[in-house]
Amino acid sequence: MAAHHQHEDPTGIVWTPVQDVIGPLDGGVSADALYARGARFGDAAPTPSGVRARLHVPAGASASFGAYFNAFPAAVWRHATTATRALLSLRLSGPAVVSVVRSDARGARVDEQRHAVGDDGAFDLELALGEPSGGVLWFEVAAAAAEVEVRSGTWSVDVAPVRGGRAVLGMPTVDRGPFVAANLRRFASAPDLLRQVLRIVVVDQGRSPVAEDPAVGEAATALEGVLRLLRQANLGGSGGYSRILQEATEEEGAQVVVFLDDDIEVEPASLLRSLAFGRLTTRPTIVGGQMLDLGDPGVVQAAAERVVPGVFWWGPADERTSTHDHAAVAVPDAPWLHERREADYNGWWMCQFPLEAVRRIGLVLPLFLKWDDAEYSLRAKQAGVPTVSLPSAAVWHVAFRTKDDSVEWQAFFHARNRIVVAMLHGGDPVRVAGHSLALDVKQLLAKQYPAARLRHAGIRAALAGPRALERRDDLQRARAIAAAEPALTRLPADAAGSARVVRSPSTAPSGGLLPVWAVVMTVRQLLTGPGRTATRAARADWWVLARHGRIFAPTADGEALFLFATDRRALLRGLREALLLHLRLVVRWRRTAARYEAAAQDLVSPSAWRRRFSRAD
Repeated sequence: MAAHHQHEDPTGIVWTPVQDVIGPLDGGVSADALYARGARFGDAAPTPSGVRARLHVPAGASASFGAYFNAFPAAVWRHATTATRALLSLRLSGPAVVSVVRSDARGARVDEQRHAVGDDGAFDLELALGEPSGGVLWFEVAAAAAEVEVRSGTWSVDVAPVRGGRAVLGMPTVDRGPFVAANLRRFASAPDLLRQVLRIVVVDQGRSPVAEDPAVGEAATALEGVLRLLRQANLGGSGGYSRILQEATEEEGAQVVVFLDDDIEVEPASLLRSLAFGRLTTRPTIVGGQMLDLGDPGVVQAAAERVVPGVFWWGPADERTSTHDHAAVAVPDAPWLHERREADYNGWWMCQFPLEAVRRIGLVLPLFLKWDDAEYSLRAKQAGVPTVSLPSAAVWHVAFRTKDDSVEWQAFFHARNRIVVAMLHGGDPVRVAGHSLALDVKQLLAKQYPAARLRHAGIRAALAGPRALERRDDLQRARAIAAAEPALTRLPADAAGSARVVRSPSTAPSGGLLPVWAVVMTVRQLLTGPGRTATRAARADWWVLARHGRIFAPTADGEALFLFATDRRALLRGLREALLLHLRLVVRWRRTAARYEAAAQDLVSPSAWRRRFSRAD
């Protein structure tokens, strides 16, 4: 596919290309349904965004490009830019019939046009973007007697860039050399991307230097003069990304910085789309890429994300869009995908920031990990910088379902950082404490006693005030708590033997019945204890674990089993600690919040981070 450039048509409209029609990456994850349905994917060839399979429509057949990476998210462009029209340009190998469709927010087809393409294969069509509330554009190609190749294709919009997009790409890493090497190779294979990238910064915080990985060294050779490998002590995601922000703000000519996680597979076209979108937004905007499941590549794991006001709990703006399987149901057949959804923040698996906003709002709050991404977008929103989750732009990420971070050492940071962020951004103390207490009760009834201890340590750390965020031993403290008196025994996957498999409700108790249910379960556990026989659950749902005194359940990755057993002393001790600690949290909330607010500007300042980097080194 050829590169495309901004151009002015005879009527004076300036058309800016923003999204190429693409095939799957050569050697990438197996996710053909994300690119087209009904197409034949041919031999790979170099394109502006990587080495990709050619796109063919078999003779007598049709192919739909209403797929994740080739459908055009019209409503998002209509909302965040001044664009009102799109231009689809295709170059086919021969005659065909092209159908172009526009949907509305409900997924209904409101405009559908069919056009015959001649022997020269050239096709250009202008379309209205529709309403900002929702709508998607896509096209279908029907071949006649001979197979047709889609040699190139581009979506353009009728507006010129309003700001620059020269970029710094940044990736912190901890002992993930193979991922780093693979992503560096993908960057190097995408000439259009490299033309817009001033610097690629890899911040190595691991035990084994990635620079010594032969695969990383080989990939780095193709990026000589662009790649910078930095090594520093492990300051968590906050420290890694703050170092990247520091490097980006000092890079002459850089206008945006893109955060990338280290356990992803990059789709270079997603970065190009994010950069194009950021250049055309009416105001500086954080542009988030969505998350696809590396283990199940057609499934979206995260799209638009929200923080629930008051209670300060994060979650998807719409559960259906954040768990959708594009391999099973294509965009045209999933009406809920056509509505535009607001985002409060975007995870940093792929997230782009305008440096003019970074210079105004500062670097990352030193939370080590968890909640730093949400806090940064909430802070940016207060400064007039919104966050957009951009459909058609995503990376494949190791799925969260493979991690036990709500019961392992990360639980400390989940609890502490949520409270710190809520104190800084207007959380309601009673609602936050009530929700947090409910989480404690669920984990204690589910026999996840170490997780409750970690959460309690995190809450105490939050109440200690902003100076506690400067401690460098939080990771060691969290791991030490997780290792002390372990109540969860990790066993081989076949350890349950002939244990009876329990069948319990598929949904959790909720609403007004939940407190009654929790009291009943507490009394039952205190009266019956662990019991003598063990059962087995298909999943480690907390309401299932709570019903049985001794029960096996799979780990998040499914590769082993945990044995959960009731410990009456740990249950009573945990409940007492939870009640007293959350009462203390409510009483001390406003005074502690005032301390965080007073310290906030210094905590995120470049000078404070320079001190942290210096101490760590």
